[in-house]
Amino acid sequence: MVQTMAYKPECISYSAYTEGFRFHPTDRELMKYLLHYVIDNPLPTLVPIEEEDLYLKDPWVFFDARKEKTIYCFTELKKLKKGNMRFVRTVGDGSWKSQDRGKAIISEKGSVLGYKRSLRYQLRGSEHDGQWLMKEYSLSAEVKNQLRKQLRENNKENYVLCRVKRKNGEYRKNEEDGPIVQKEAIETEELNAIISDPLNGVLKPVPTLNLTL
Repeated sequence: MVQTMAYKPECISYSAYTEGFRFHPTDRELMKYLLHYVIDNPLPTLVPIEEEDLYLKDPWVFFDARKEKTIYCFTELKKLKKGNMRFVRTVGDGSWKSQDRGKAIISEKGSVLGYKRSLRYQLRGSEHDGQWLMKEYSLSAEVKNQLRKQLRENNKENYVLCRVKRKNGEYRKNEEDGPIVQKEAIETEELNAIISDPLNGVLKPVPTLNLTL
């Protein structure tokens, strides 16, 4: 059974959207947040990722009255039929369409943690057609298999982490640190080490200039 580490994030009075800070995680960090969420490990209070059903409302509804241009959320994928490997992708009158087959996201040791898939919102004839983009992060089958063996029950296996933004929103490409030799299998020791990581340093300070007038 996975030994999860319970920890209390440092109490800070400002919110995740405090001026001077921004949430700009790498693909690898997002995959680790998803892993911790799936096994019910607590995330730091400064991580602005909430649980939302992205297939319940149209994408622009989630952005209504929000100031951020990009939304991060955990959402559950629902299968078309029991035993079927395909998931429901429709929402309202539109649907999220895959744009690629997915890119492997690897750990610092080269293990495949999961995959990142690009999707685009499609609603032909609408002003919203193609104007909403999603990056969907999902755990690999190998990681899920190990979690099944170690956990008594896991009700969040079909959850993914999504990054949704307007097409004309600001976007900066994630850069992973250095070349790593990729391997398909992940060792139990490495997986447990990631699970035990308290996920520190999730917010990066934005450089500012102090000008005296």
